[in-house]
Amino acid sequence: IFDTGVDPGVVGLQTTPDGRPKVIDIVDATGSGDVDMSKVIKPEKSQVTGLSGRTLKLNKKWKIPTGEVRVGMKAGYELYPHELVERIKKHRRQKFLQKQRQLESDLRLRIENCVSDEQDKSQIDKAELEKRLEAVIAATKNYTDAGPLYDCVVFHDGEHYRAAVDTDEDGDLADEKAMTNFRVAREYAQFDDVSLLNFGVNIYEEGKVLSIVADAHPHGTHVAGIVAGYYPDQPEWNGVAPGAQIVSVKIGDTYIDGMETGQALIRGTKTVLENKCDLVNMSFGEPTKTPNKGLIIKYFDELVTKHRVIFCASAGNAGPALSTVGAPGGTSSSLIGIGAHVSPQMMEAQYALRETFSDRPYSWTSRGPTFDGDIGVNLFAPGGAFAPVPQWTLQKSMQMNGTSMASPNCCGNFALVLSGLKAEKVAYNQESVRRAFENTAQWIDDASPWAQGAGLIQTPAAFDALKRDVNRNSEMYRLEATLSNGNRGVYLREPHEAGDDAEPQEYRVTVKPLFHPDATSQEKVDFRIRLELQSTEDGVQVGPE
Repeated sequence: IFDTGVDPGVVGLQTTPDGRPKVIDIVDATGSGDVDMSKVIKPEKSQVTGLSGRTLKLNKKWKIPTGEVRVGMKAGYELYPHELVERIKKHRRQKFLQKQRQLESDLRLRIENCVSDEQDKSQIDKAELEKRLEAVIAATKNYTDAGPLYDCVVFHDGEHYRAAVDTDEDGDLADEKAMTNFRVAREYAQFDDVSLLNFGVNIYEEGKVLSIVADAHPHGTHVAGIVAGYYPDQPEWNGVAPGAQIVSVKIGDTYIDGMETGQALIRGTKTVLENKCDLVNMSFGEPTKTPNKGLIIKYFDELVTKHRVIFCASAGNAGPALSTVGAPGGTSSSLIGIGAHVSPQMMEAQYALRETFSDRPYSWTSRGPTFDGDIGVNLFAPGGAFAPVPQWTLQKSMQMNGTSMASPNCCGNFALVLSGLKAEKVAYNQESVRRAFENTAQWIDDASPWAQGAGLIQTPAAFDALKRDVNRNSEMYRLEATLSNGNRGVYLREPHEAGDDAEPQEYRVTVKPLFHPDATSQEKVDFRIRLELQSTEDGVQVGPE
């Protein structure tokens, strides 16, 4: 799940139906949770001085055979999601003001009780008390909140690096979890019972870098719940594929309110390979005028074409105008761009419409084609859902709408099909699965091809098609159609191109198969497929059938 991070403490994201752990790895690819742990200290009497200046008491039960620990420090507000920072600031201010008001009240009472006799030395006390009162009032007026400051300790226990974070800022690490990389032990902790922000850790560069992994926004947990949430006691809350396991890759940087960075996306591809993921869902994207190009697209394309990962991504929420699909989901050939569908049942259950309509696209779902003539949207899936959100939101679930919800719905359906294919030992690859879904999709009459692509996903039909066509080798290859100028399609939009007075134009289309990078020369020589170019529109003429 390429997103804002997933809360590992959410009830519906704990296990699969057969008891396996649901979230098997959490990685902050943005670096927003990184802590510099380069300073090495030798403890004395199980104590060290933290970078905050606090004396840190180590847990005497910790095994530290090297006799050394690393210390670092992290500001809490650099880890907290923006929405949580506002809530915690309000809570901390209320506690501060409560103490200040009590101080002010006590001082005023003491001043009142002072004897007014000038000869009484209590007058000196009164002047002092008045100065103190002024200081308290000034402190209240000038209140600022830099937030919590967490001391961090990293050590090696002889087997793994471990990290402890002083979440309560009391200097006593004996009551803190000493956690290793999440993928090893799947441990997580919570900063406190007010924030309810859960976090895990990863330790890099032989202990020199500690990554504190906390989610940056509810979006990522919501998306993960749509794909694979599992509630054994409330199955109606299950995600599409409750048996699927999740790897959370945080690409939404907390420093910039959950926006993704290029560095995070590239790092994310490494995590996909390390965890041997079958599928990626990315419900992120922005507009572009240079579709299907760039370094990040190169990395994504390698994931799909070389490592055979199926990559679903949201098409965008910038519709209904043409050519509003976002990158990378709606603009990249290797990725499967998903548009947002709304059904009469969804209209009634999710939006309480008194009068429903036929199946259609949400008005805001982005439309193709791309500026180089590709269709933009490949498939259509439900674009609204109630799903779990992080505990720090103080809610169990939330309704969200967008192609961000359509993409994980589609990804979950892909996961169901892969599970069935593996169980029945049916051969497949990323291209055959994609083509089966596109070829079996249901066409929605009240939606244009630019909004729905091939149509609404039909999972049982796609599964049957994959089993039926298992011996058709040609289904395993992607066929790439390009024009002589390198564009992926013909896009005639302006009046001089497509108006009543426009002159007919002729285009040459080249179609070629895309082979796996490790394909042998003989495999390429042996490949042959019969193709027929057909036209579905009266205004387009092709060669004879």
